[in-house]
Amino acid sequence: MNEYLHGTLEEEVRFIAGSYYLSEEECLVFKDRTVLYTVGIATVDNACCGIGGCRFIRVAGYVVSWKERTDESGLPISMVDPILKEDEQRAIKNLLDSHYPHSQIYFDNV
Repeated sequence: MNEYLHGTLEEEVRFIAGSYYLSEEECLVFKDRTVLYTVGIATVDNACCGIGGCRFIRVAGYVVSWKERTDESGLPISMVDPILKEDEQRAIKNLLDSHYPHSQIYFDNV
């Protein structure tokens, strides 16, 4: 089981080559379990290799408990089980890809 720190939506986060922000935090039901994921937009605008960007989806896992406590700064923390089975990842990726085509989708496995 992992802790999932809920981020702030629409808040720009700068990194050395650009920035990203989270645009959505959503859940979907898969095999009678709730899957938590976030959608974000990344922009690379300060890199030696050029300018670009992408939409990404971070799949946190199956929700075990929803916003059960907060961190020191007041952001909520949920508990999630990582999705480790490749067939489940593939099926969830297909569902997400139908709603968010051409996104980079990755699963938290920590």
